[in-house]
Amino acid sequence: MSNRTKQRRSGGLSLLLYQRTLHPELFNILASEKVDRRAYDAQVWLVEGGHVITFDSGAHTLTEVILSNPDTTVFNDRGLVQSIPCRGERYHEMTSGGNIRYMISTQEEQLTQTLYDASRHEIIEYAQKRELMMAEVPSRGDLSGSVHVLDIERRSHELLVQSFHLFDENQMVVKTQGIIEVIKNA
Repeated sequence: MSNRTKQRRSGGLSLLLYQRTLHPELFNILASEKVDRRAYDAQVWLVEGGHVITFDSGAHTLTEVILSNPDTTVFNDRGLVQSIPCRGERYHEMTSGGNIRYMISTQEEQLTQTLYDASRHEIIEYAQKRELMMAEVPSRGDLSGSVHVLDIERRSHELLVQSFHLFDENQMVVKTQGIIEVIKNA
């Protein structure tokens, strides 16, 4: 029987959706990738504590920010259309700017130390084998270690992103599956 002595992370991950681009200086970017397609362009950043995806189609922009404890003094409300905590299991769907459809499901699980260690090892091995965007953040000072992985599928009119964010401090695993697509003939 497991005796959990760790507490849940105080703020958890949050999903913020903006109808504008956010400045890169707001984040500690660990890895980045640019996606260019005829129907859209995207910037994908793996950042300390989460990820940022900026999706541009025509004159419209949608930026997904999934971040651990976002600093509300840094992020203002300009262009913010949604702010959703990633607690438990969630599903969200919306249309932005008339031509961008956005769908995401999130799942947060706090595991026992043994299950967390096995999951962490398996996700890192999977990411390395498939050469996915990945960053391991070591523990330092009062900051606990974490692992962040993005699996990106680039299609002609849509971007599929699966993420894994693991936090050593409290054995928390957050998984997301998102689709950002250009609505044809919109």
